[in-house]
Amino acid sequence: MAIRLSGMVSGMDTESLVSALVSSYKLKKDNLVKAQTKLSWKQEKWKTMNTSIYGFYSGKLSSARFSTSYNLKTSTVSNDKYAKVSASSSAVSGTQRLKVNHLAATGYLTGGEITATGGSKVTGSTKVSDIIGTKDGSISVKTSSGIKSIDITEDMNVSQFTAKLKEAGLNANFDDNNGRFFISAKESGKDNDFSLTANDANGLNALKALGIYTVNDTDKAEYIRLAALTEGTDAYNTELESMYTKATAKDTAKNYADKYNAAKEKLDALAADDTWDHSYTLDEYVAKLKTETPDLLNAYDKYKKEKVDSEGNTVKDSDGNVVYEYDTEAMEKDGVKEEYEAAVKKKASNESLIKVYDDNSKVIEDTKDYVTIGDDGKAVANETNEKVVQEVSDTNADRQAKAKTLLDSKIAMAKTAANDKDKTDSSDTTKAVRITGQDSEIVLNGATFTNNTNNYSINGLTIQALNVTGTDEVTITTDTDVDGIYDMIKGFLKDYNDLVKSVDVAYNAASSKGYEPLTSDEKDAMSDDEVKKWEEKIKDSLLRKDSTLGSVLDTMKNDMAKSFKVGDKSYSLSSFGIATLGYFNSPENETGVYHIDGNKDDTYTSANTDKLKSMIASDPDTVITFFSQLASQLYKDLGSKMTASSTSSAYTIYNDKQMNTQYSEYNTKISEAEDKVTTWEDYYYSKFSAMESALAKMNAQSSSLTGLFS
Repeated sequence: MAIRLSGMVSGMDTESLVSALVSSYKLKKDNLVKAQTKLSWKQEKWKTMNTSIYGFYSGKLSSARFSTSYNLKTSTVSNDKYAKVSASSSAVSGTQRLKVNHLAATGYLTGGEITATGGSKVTGSTKVSDIIGTKDGSISVKTSSGIKSIDITEDMNVSQFTAKLKEAGLNANFDDNNGRFFISAKESGKDNDFSLTANDANGLNALKALGIYTVNDTDKAEYIRLAALTEGTDAYNTELESMYTKATAKDTAKNYADKYNAAKEKLDALAADDTWDHSYTLDEYVAKLKTETPDLLNAYDKYKKEKVDSEGNTVKDSDGNVVYEYDTEAMEKDGVKEEYEAAVKKKASNESLIKVYDDNSKVIEDTKDYVTIGDDGKAVANETNEKVVQEVSDTNADRQAKAKTLLDSKIAMAKTAANDKDKTDSSDTTKAVRITGQDSEIVLNGATFTNNTNNYSINGLTIQALNVTGTDEVTITTDTDVDGIYDMIKGFLKDYNDLVKSVDVAYNAASSKGYEPLTSDEKDAMSDDEVKKWEEKIKDSLLRKDSTLGSVLDTMKNDMAKSFKVGDKSYSLSSFGIATLGYFNSPENETGVYHIDGNKDDTYTSANTDKLKSMIASDPDTVITFFSQLASQLYKDLGSKMTASSTSSAYTIYNDKQMNTQYSEYNTKISEAEDKVTTWEDYYYSKFSAMESALAKMNAQSSSLTGLFS
């Protein structure tokens, strides 16, 4: 950049002169900036318009193509005290009979009041052992998801026990104020009920002491089932197998192969690491490190000192050995601190490398006999490997033996519990109260249906049972949903009208001839409100008489004006009392807007006869078929205008790709124009600078001559 001096000698306004000289170049740059700004505004305008068009296309218009969108049904119940009913499009019109025999119930257990040792109040922090005694026990929770065991340990408190119940698949809570457990199934229904049973005598004692032991319904049934098991029978063996997870040769072999390959990958990565000396093999290098590493800090032994605590006492480790530390201050005085720190880092690095090598080498050694090594050096799972087969056999035998011990203990305990008498009394606050899970049952047109909830979906009807009908019977009446179909069509036309109006407004906008985006200097000369109005004038007109937008508008209006055959008769929108107000009667930009005769929300046509609703009620099939055809035609034609091309993206009405390219080209042109302005400014400033220098010299010479003759 040239030195830019003002007219210090000549007194000339150099900046103004240079600005005038390069004004033509600045004008070209400003025009390019204005053009780019206008393009960016147009892009934003198109994006907004495209969003509206695509929203209509993929929304109401898309739905309106399908008869199922109109094939709406409504159902009423003669007494909504007993049931709530809704109908889908597949529901059969007519009257049906319904009885509700009983409602679904969720399995629920309200625990008895419990106290801790000495009669003290039980809270969440109370240890379970203070309630049941110090002996550990085990219980089983059976839900629809399976059976899970809970081990009750001496250090477990009430909150932790409650959490275990939740983990096992129950809703559970302990109420500190009432000293009771409240337990329920996650879902209603017979199959979703739960049971709480003991696994051993201590577990049985725990259930009783915690106030959650019942000997009726679901729980007692579980004890009876267990008590009936006899060793050697299929039922016994099935129960035994359910109590432990069998190891498989396939999983075991894969586990060994995975361990081998993971270790090999780490050793291979270590071998490829270029941070160690590759003049050795990896084995040789690690052996060398193991010899050298322990001695790395020997040179600094003289700096060792006993570590002392804050009171001056010698610190010792857990084995009673004195702990040493290094005197780094002394090292610094001797100038060896940096060497020591480097040695420490080296030792840590060596030890890390040795550990990786040793750990993974051990894994390789421990697993190699359990796998088959492929040609690539990787382990392949071999479930027929003798060692694998033997390990699986030993594992399963051990697991079975442990499970058998537990099962035999459960059976012995269950035989005692199964003989317990039902002593449940709701008036006895120390006893648990149990509600058994139950399915609901309804009778529809003489056929019986059951479910674990009160909700049914039968032949297009959704039925929610609310109360038992007893000897009563209710009727369900299903018919065409006239209002629903009407609202569907009304909603479709509203979205169409909103879109066609916005397109019309943009297409027929007032001209902004003579208006161009403002430069910074032009904005500075205007108020903020003036700038805003100026720019809005330009933005509003950007799509004025745009051929692409005009084509969309024509397509929409032409398709809506078409006739479609239903059977042997042609229908148009006017056949259903739907029309525009006409060119001369329509408000500005609303010549394409459609109005429904009798629409209470339309001030123009609300007083007219409601032809559409009458036709829906009398001939719904014709109405549905016509509007499906109309929507399908408009959907097809709008879709064809949003197909992807070299200049536009998919589902885009305008040439977005082309505009993006143009915007980038403007960036290049503006940059070139700015460079040209700078180049010419530098040129002219250099010339004026030279002139100022020459004038300064001339003035100096003149002064010297004057001095000689004075």
